[in-house]
Formats: sequence, structure tokens, C-alpha cells
Amino acid sequence: MKIFVYKAKKGPDELVEGTITAQSKHDAVEQLVRQGLVATFVQDKEELSAGASDKKLRRYFGVRLKTLVVFTRQLAKLLSSGIPILRALAILSEQTQGSYFKGVIDEVADRVKNGQTFSSSLKEFPVIFSPFYIAMVKAGEDSGNIDKSLTRLADYYSQQAELFTKIKAALAYPLLILIVGIGTLIFIFTSVIPRIIPILLNLNIKMPLATKILIGMSAFLREGWPWILLFAGILFLIFMRALKKPVFQRYFSHFKRSLPIFGDLFFKSNFSKFSRALETSLRSGIALVTAMKLTLPIVTDVVMREQLSLSLGELERGGSFGGSLKRGKVFPPFVYNLIIMGEESGRLNDALSDIADSFEKDCEEIIKVLTTLLEPLMVLIIGLIVGFIVSAVLMPIFQLNFISL
Repeated sequence: MKIFVYKAKKGPDELVEGTITAQSKHDAVEQLVRQGLVATFVQDKEELSAGASDKKLRRYFGVRLKTLVVFTRQLAKLLSSGIPILRALAILSEQTQGSYFKGVIDEVADRVKNGQTFSSSLKEFPVIFSPFYIAMVKAGEDSGNIDKSLTRLADYYSQQAELFTKIKAALAYPLLILIVGIGTLIFIFTSVIPRIIPILLNLNIKMPLATKILIGMSAFLREGWPWILLFAGILFLIFMRALKKPVFQRYFSHFKRSLPIFGDLFFKSNFSKFSRALETSLRSGIALVTAMKLTLPIVTDVVMREQLSLSLGELERGGSFGGSLKRGKVFPPFVYNLIIMGEESGRLNDALSDIADSFEKDCEEIIKVLTTLLEPLMVLIIGLIVGFIVSAVLMPIFQLNFISL
């Protein structure tokens, strides 16, 4: 026997809820009918509990950016074709492959069916749908152009996904070289060198400094690897804990900005993302102050975010966005001059778009330079290490030959 949770109508207006024991769902419905009730909902209690657990889990796990882009763009196309939102969500749920995101879409549809707006339904999944995403949807609902807002969102996230894909593709080969190189060196130090060391020690000659270093490194890696892992883990935890402190965040931000090549990449990728999001918000009819509040969390650079927060405060007092950036001395003249001209001409959207386009292209060029430099640099470093190992092994043998002569 199973326990079923039910909701049923008793008469035209009264709604009753409770549990009932039955062999199957069909038997539970028949029992309710015999009691003079009209069942509107009957569900196995265990399955209902499992479903509730799944719903809780959906609050904490996100989805791939590509999945979100596809969902947003397809929903925009369905709505622009005149399909009601509930029907559109049902279509998307049906064609969604992953059961997790399918469950998210179904739950959003249930909330819309129960009278909530689409934007408020999305708030239940903050890990998947950011405040920026929800605000854009809300702006579309208010203006009656939700399909256009969703299209702009899809374009924005698509550009971010494209840039991220380019970065991953560019760094894939150097990362492969690094992983293979480190793995090879670990194998040499832990498996090959220990077999060679007894032979070298039996030569009964004074070991060169390079050979002594090689023997010490091999012994340290073989015997001290648990301590190495422990020390690395402690350092990582200390770093992550310190990263939550505002003072350390500021110092770390300055450090990243001061790095050659990488500093420029961090700055431009951050501000291009912010500019694109702010432009997208403004084109959807969101006021500049509100749009700034929504897009500020996108910025991960602490120094930049602090300056933009000061600019937001000045905007709220009726000041100039570009003027505040100029006085802050954090952004280059290219940025604040374009924004000032955009404010004066009433075309701030276009100014932000130009900044985002320019910085995105710069990021792509920086990535190309990095990959061009990283590949031979990694090969050179690994080659030098292997060369050191070979020379440290051969030097005692050469020394033995010299003595025998």
C-alpha cells in the first residue's frame, strides 16, 4: 500500500487536501469519488518528496552559458511568432535534453500558470538567471516587448560565450603542453631517476652539484609528496579566505592590473563585459541609474567596481557619468571621452557599444599574442628542465671516463 497526497473539490467552492492510502493512483482516485470528492491532484507521497528535493537542488546549480543562450534565443523566437508564453515554455521543455534544466523550465511554467509573472518566476533560480537577466525580462514585460528583450539578452550572452570559447580554444594547446610536461617530469623524478641513482652512487666518485640537486629533488618528490599536497592545499585555502577581505581584494586587483599583457586583458575583458551589459539594459528601456545598479555586479575587478560605484552615486545626484570616470583616473581617456560624447549627443548606447567592440577586439589580439608566446615558452622551459636532468645524469659518467683516462 502507498500513501497519496491529494487535492479535491467538495461541492462547487470548497477545496480539501489530505492523504489517502491505496494500492495505486487509480485506486486512490476511486476512493475519493466514493467519498463524493472530485480529485484535482493525486500524487505518490514519496515521489512528491523526491520532486521537492529536486526543486531545492535546482536553486543551487547553474547551467552552461550555451544552454542559457539557446533557451533565451528560442524563447524569443517563439514569443515573436505569437505563441503564448506557457505554450512556448512547454515546447522548450519538450525539446530540452537535460532533465535538470527541463525541470527548471517546467517549474517556471507552473509558477506562470499559477499567476506569477515570467520575471518573478525566474527569481526562484538565482544561480541560473542573474538579476541582470531578470531585470531585462521585467523591462520587456513592462514595455510589451519581451521578445526583443530576450533577443538582446541572447545576443549579449552569445557574445560572452563566444569570447570565452576563443579564450579556451587559444589556451587549450599551451595547457595540454603544460599538463603533459608536468606529468612527464613527475614520472621521470619518481620512477626513472630512483633507478639511476644507485648506479651513480656506486661509481664512488664526487658527485657534481647538478647531480646532487637531482638526487635531492627526486627524494623530496617521492617521500614528501603528501606534504607538498598539504602545503598547496593550505596555501589555496588561505588565498581563498583572504580573497573575501576587501583590503586583499583591492591589493590583488592592483597586482593583476600591473601584470604585463595579462593586466591589460583583465581590465579590457571586465569593462567590455560591463559596457555590453549596460548598453543592452539601456536599449531595453531601463533607466541609466537602474541599469548601472544591475550591471555593477558583473564587474569582478574591485578597483573598477569601486570607481563605477562612485560614478553611480554621482549620477544619482544628477552628475555626469563620463565626468566622474575622468576624475577617477582609473579608466583611459578613450573610455571616458567616448562616454562624455555619448552623453552630450544622447547616444550613450552607441558609445558603450563602440567601447565594448573595441575592447573585445583588443582582448582577441592579446589572446593571440599570449598563445604565440606561451607555446614556445613552455616548450623551452620543459626542454631546459629535461636538459638539466640529462646533464645531471651524464656528468658523473663523463667524470668517470675522465678519471679512467
